[in-house]
Amino acid sequence: MLTGDEARRVEPALSGEIGAAILLRGQRFINPGVFVHALADSVRDRGGKIRAGADVTDVRDEPGGVAVRTGGSDFETFDAVVLASGVWLGGLARRFGVGALVQAGRGYSFSVPMERVPDGPVYFPAQRVACTPLGDRLRVAGMMEFRRPEAPLDPRRIRAIVEAARPLLRGADLDARRDEWVGSRPCTRDGLPLIGATRSPRVFAAGGHGMWGITLGPATGSLLAEMIAIGRRPGELDPFDPLR
Repeated sequence: MLTGDEARRVEPALSGEIGAAILLRGQRFINPGVFVHALADSVRDRGGKIRAGADVTDVRDEPGGVAVRTGGSDFETFDAVVLASGVWLGGLARRFGVGALVQAGRGYSFSVPMERVPDGPVYFPAQRVACTPLGDRLRVAGMMEFRRPEAPLDPRRIRAIVEAARPLLRGADLDARRDEWVGSRPCTRDGLPLIGATRSPRVFAAGGHGMWGITLGPATGSLLAEMIAIGRRPGELDPFDPLR
């Protein structure tokens, strides 16, 4: 527990409005865009193929394997398929018995220049605003908006985050915003992701991680790969059965 003055000595980007803080040690943060591109490069380096901009329009479990169609192309057949399409998971997984609703919990963000970028993430719990260093700028994010994923960005949400953060940050130019963005977190009713086999033993689901996709994605991939490769469901996946 820190007083406001102690917090400002640790993190000078905090304004005089901060009266108390909690210092969390051992925290980590990443640049998500750089991370995801590095994952893609790792797949390519090991012989995998990535088809960007190719919408999967149909998946069928057939005697010879799982047939997948992208766009208007012909079907291609695979030994196994993982459906990891975020908020659109239900559209493809429903025919395989996955009835759980996955809806878009949309979050907003932007980046701003700072006189001094914080050394690590800063979270303002009362305002529900999270700030993360991103190179020479600060990424400011917040909101949980339940709308269809294709809905346009609502500038009122950006303004609300700006006004919530403005009194709490020192040296932030909140009027020099860049990269205003809205993204859809895939949320389930019970807050638990959907990970594992569907009614087809060759079609698997991996989605519904809500706000924890970057954190839980690597563990999900590792456990699901074990299940696909050797046919045994790890006990850690029991609470996340897609057919629950």
